[in-house]
Amino acid sequence: MTRLSHCTGPNATMLALVTATKNSMRTLRDALESAASFRHKVKHYLIDAASSDGTREYLESFVTTTRNSVLLSQRGTGLYRALNQAVTVALADPQVTHIGFLHSDDRLISTQFAEYLSHIDSSRCAFFYSDIEYHDKHNRRFRVWNAGRFSTFKLRTGWMPPHTSVVVAKRIYHDFGVYNPAFGTAADYEWIVRVLSSNRASVSYCLSMLVGGASGATLAARLRANAMDGRAWRNRSLTQSLLIRVSKPMRKVLQFSALLLSAKTTEAGRA
Repeated sequence: MTRLSHCTGPNATMLALVTATKNSMRTLRDALESAASFRHKVKHYLIDAASSDGTREYLESFVTTTRNSVLLSQRGTGLYRALNQAVTVALADPQVTHIGFLHSDDRLISTQFAEYLSHIDSSRCAFFYSDIEYHDKHNRRFRVWNAGRFSTFKLRTGWMPPHTSVVVAKRIYHDFGVYNPAFGTAADYEWIVRVLSSNRASVSYCLSMLVGGASGATLAARLRANAMDGRAWRNRSLTQSLLIRVSKPMRKVLQFSALLLSAKTTEAGRA
């Protein structure tokens, strides 16, 4: 059975932090600098898709300065092909124990990410995730993703942990493979379903938060992703596939609703 936060024992974590870029200079510097205090615990795997806005030059300078980082040139197209390429290189690095992501428009909250790494250090679990929050371009919080504890029932009703926050032991990729780009923007969801529905991954939830940027996805893109979400379950159950297409977007709506309710409660308390 999948285990929840009961995996104890010391580890010496070296986290491979994967960042894929394409003309990302507007946000990239803040993203990478947010991990500066963790350089002794983090090895950056940076993969660039022929950027033309100075991103490539910045990354070359970053790699020279930090040393504990690797710069790759993306082969092929698409985010998940880029992530797969970087993950594959990280898997071959004997220093790396765990793999996670820092997207070029996200950033880490230093004190809370330190707690997250400490939690990973003290645990023998293989699959970690945390809450995250989203900020707009003015740094105003507009969405909070309180993931909560994992359960198989929640997974089957559209729940997923924030992919941005997921950190896994290397053996998870060895056991379950990398992302399937055929699922498009739902490739991360299909991978999470693949791993967590197996009952072969020990899971741990940490309350620490990361910060994500505002999504620029269009309605059409979200509808395509919703179709792929259903496809992730189709070979398991057609009924489950239809349920997911309704329940998964509803869970996202509730993330905004909870924040609005919190804001109203705060205003009422001030009155």
